[in-house]
Amino acid sequence: MDNVLIIIPTYNEKNNIVRLINDLLEIKVNVLIVDDNSPDKTYDVVEKYFGNNEKVNILIREKKLGLGSAYRDGFKWGLDNGFEYLVEMDADFSHQVSDLKSLLAEINLKKIVLGSRYIKEGAVIGWSRRRALLSKYANKFSSFMTKSKINDMTSGFRIYSKYALEKIDYRNTVNNGYAFQIEMTVQAIKNSITITEVPITFVERESGKSKMNYRIIIEALMYLLIYRIKH
Repeated sequence: MDNVLIIIPTYNEKNNIVRLINDLLEIKVNVLIVDDNSPDKTYDVVEKYFGNNEKVNILIREKKLGLGSAYRDGFKWGLDNGFEYLVEMDADFSHQVSDLKSLLAEINLKKIVLGSRYIKEGAVIGWSRRRALLSKYANKFSSFMTKSKINDMTSGFRIYSKYALEKIDYRNTVNNGYAFQIEMTVQAIKNSITITEVPITFVERESGKSKMNYRIIIEALMYLLIYRIKH
């Protein structure tokens, strides 16, 4: 799959990243690590183990700049280097390589494939009841506020075609965290891009600390409220 690039933002993921990259190389995809100058030197681990592998690339940024910013930089790098399909994927094994295969089976030059926790056969493992309910109803609220039929608007496991990214004009998105995923979904719908939801099983991270916090949630809520007022 020489035309597929897996973009993985990292910040303190040295305990996960080698195994994940090895798993991805087994299915013959290309990998781009976008590291925000991790204090644990995740970037050094990547360079040590994969520095001579042409299918593994790394962008080291000056500081922690946010998930949306990392993907914007990753998308630019991928498009500049001729990739047709660009994949968003977490570094912490919450996204499964087996599910990635299912998403890749649905790729199309003019659409987005979205890994969904909230359609039939989708699931979440390892979350508290409170967090599971928060995520489920946050997505319902997002769909209501944006008048969308997408079931998992905050999913961070998705594949964009080159066509979809250029049509969305991803460079002019402004949000990070959940809001970035919602904004990208809204722009895709606005530009009549087909979105196919594929069921995935989301598994709570095995190692390290979750990057989710209240600032990210508030950013998403503010984006949705402003969007609804304007539309």
